[in-house]
Amino acid sequence: MKLTVVNQVLLETISRLRGERTDRSLFHILQGKRSATSLQDAHFYELETVFGVLPFRRETFDRLLLELEQQGFIERAETLRITELGESSIKVPFLIDDMGGELRGFPIILWKRLSLLIQTVVCLEQKRFFVPVQQDVAIKDWVRGYVKGMPQRTQWIDQVYHELREALRQLSVKEATLISYRLSGLKTGLSYPQLEEKLDSDVLSLRLEFMMAWRKCLRHLDEAGLILRLGEDIDQSKMTQSAQKTWDMLRNGFALNEISERRRLKKSTMEDHLVEIAMYSDVFPRSQFLSDAQFKEVIEVANRNETFSLKRIKGELKLETDYFQIRIALARKRWEER
Repeated sequence: MKLTVVNQVLLETISRLRGERTDRSLFHILQGKRSATSLQDAHFYELETVFGVLPFRRETFDRLLLELEQQGFIERAETLRITELGESSIKVPFLIDDMGGELRGFPIILWKRLSLLIQTVVCLEQKRFFVPVQQDVAIKDWVRGYVKGMPQRTQWIDQVYHELREALRQLSVKEATLISYRLSGLKTGLSYPQLEEKLDSDVLSLRLEFMMAWRKCLRHLDEAGLILRLGEDIDQSKMTQSAQKTWDMLRNGFALNEISERRRLKKSTMEDHLVEIAMYSDVFPRSQFLSDAQFKEVIEVANRNETFSLKRIKGELKLETDYFQIRIALARKRWEER
């Protein structure tokens, strides 16, 4: 079986899950489900880079996993496991580390804005009718507002062309070609099905390859240039809005019981919010929830067993520590091990 880019990405993600999560858990990570469990799994297993980058249908996901299982790359039982054959098929560096999911949609929103802006400006300058390359209502409204405030359209398109050309020169030929083919001007850019034969790849893999190429392109753009400024207002926060509200109230002096009562939050929901805050905030009052001794023991057990399984960790703890405290410790692990 020739492994496609999609196959490789799935094997890499399954490898990082260490045989501790189900296919359902992985599906929710790839879908970008903003639930406490999915956010926690993405953070713990270093899968934030793929969070929300593969929003395909469940039947497509199941078909891809079945193909990998039939070829002996993975095993599906209570949890999803990678086999020795699967591990030996993974290349270094991991593809998933360049996919941009941790940016929470920033690359794709910026691409949609830029691609529609270029098409709009070029067609307006040539006084040509066009069918918008992006159909997202929010994107179209944003572009309309931006174009209205654009003083010199010719100067704008020249500057954008210069920025893109310089950035694309830093990429591989295939990466630069893929981005160029997707852009629309007087002619509409090529769709993924059209690119499938031209670039000798499959549609799903092309979507991922494009995202990785565009992510690399963003890193080579002028930080003070026109293109990156198009995304200055894009929200890249990782925390859910509800958890952010809880965090704002905590920083404004509200006690936990006050927040719970005012917002009518269950104990489990408050705990989910606190774990989110612990994962994403550089400052967090960990000592309010568990002692240094409890924290050190949880991390020692997790590291020794190379696990994020709460049940497995709790089974080896000597100090009395509940599951919420274990989650808080794991959430602070990356921050405090730096």
